[in-house]
Amino acid sequence: MREDKKQKFMQEYIEASRKKRKKIIIVSVMAVILAVGGIWYANSGPYKSDDGGNYFVEETPSYKGKKVKMSLIEAEQKDGKIMIPLSEVVDKKIVRFEYKDSDPEHVFYGQIKGKMPIMAFLTTAGRVVVASSICEPCYGTEFYFQDDSLVCVACGTRWRNTDLFGEAGGCVKYPPEELKYTVEGDKIVLPESVIKDWQPRFFTEDVMG
Repeated sequence: MREDKKQKFMQEYIEASRKKRKKIIIVSVMAVILAVGGIWYANSGPYKSDDGGNYFVEETPSYKGKKVKMSLIEAEQKDGKIMIPLSEVVDKKIVRFEYKDSDPEHVFYGQIKGKMPIMAFLTTAGRVVVASSICEPCYGTEFYFQDDSLVCVACGTRWRNTDLFGEAGGCVKYPPEELKYTVEGDKIVLPESVIKDWQPRFFTEDVMG
């Protein structure tokens, strides 16, 4: 009888030890997962562009289930700068404007001369993007938002709005090219030289050859 009790006690002790070790392992694994996840989140954050600008506003709009058309606005050109109101971009979400070159015969791309189409829009992360308003392979110059994608009116190619990563269509490798800008008060400011020196990627990369 005493031997049976001893054996039963040992079995219960071993089982309890196994459960305790299992709990410790689960808790440890969960702690590691949470720590790694926290580090990843802290280091990732919203996408930031190396080529364009990274000014963020508080608003983070959603374009899911919506079609937001491009609005035309006028830019101010003065002292070697191109300026548009930040508030108009925040309000209209996606705008198009033109840089008027002093040389009306200056060819920017194909039949686009004298005036360079530029766009500015607000991503779903709240980042302000300024870019060439040109889909280079198809020569489209107008775009819109639909279901969180930037879409070319001419060819229907779609890019992810946050980083212009190609999603679908024939021109995915050539999204509107981001341009450097600064924000001064309520003005988005582009140096005139950024536009005058702009070169298309489509033919300069010899993709036709």
